[in-house]
Amino acid sequence: MATRTSRLGVDTNPYIAFSDLTLNLVFVLVFFVVAMLAVSQSGWEQVRYKQAQDRVAAAVRGANLPVTPTLLLPGQRNDPPGAQRWVFPSRRMFAGDTATLTSDGQEILTNFARVLKSNLLWERIRIEGHTQTSREGVPERWDLSAARASAVAEVFYNGGRIPPYRLAVAARGGQTPFAGKGFDPLNERVEIVVEYASKAAN
Repeated sequence: MATRTSRLGVDTNPYIAFSDLTLNLVFVLVFFVVAMLAVSQSGWEQVRYKQAQDRVAAAVRGANLPVTPTLLLPGQRNDPPGAQRWVFPSRRMFAGDTATLTSDGQEILTNFARVLKSNLLWERIRIEGHTQTSREGVPERWDLSAARASAVAEVFYNGGRIPPYRLAVAARGGQTPFAGKGFDPLNERVEIVVEYASKAAN
């Protein structure tokens, strides 16, 4: 078998050296392909959700609602992948300290629901009712937060024609303050979470 003498005087077999190099390159290539597949799969999913979210956001902005809801940036809540969260302040939506929707509230929610229905790029809508911050010695207002979320769901179903199996209602009470730990009117709100992922967390 032919050998070649290196500058250091060590005999090396060029076939063995080539085999080692080829094997190393194969390992590197396999690792690179696996890594790229993992990254691209999650990356493409995020791109798909982002495009759908952008289309819905643009449609909401173009709807000229009496009150434009606040769109929270990703990561501001512990939401599943592919979720878009809209915040509606209660002061324009409900009559006083009740779960009765105002005429503005009815109009805003009906139009918002119709925008979502006409851009059916999502899987489910979660409607969360929020009240003031939780305080020791003060009863939690689960009933009000649940009633407000249910009132929104009714509008989505009756006015927006969104099927009930695509709606979920949650009462959050004062668990998640919007504007800080103290009393603030902004804490009284409804948050609507539009879930685009097909396997969103419950």
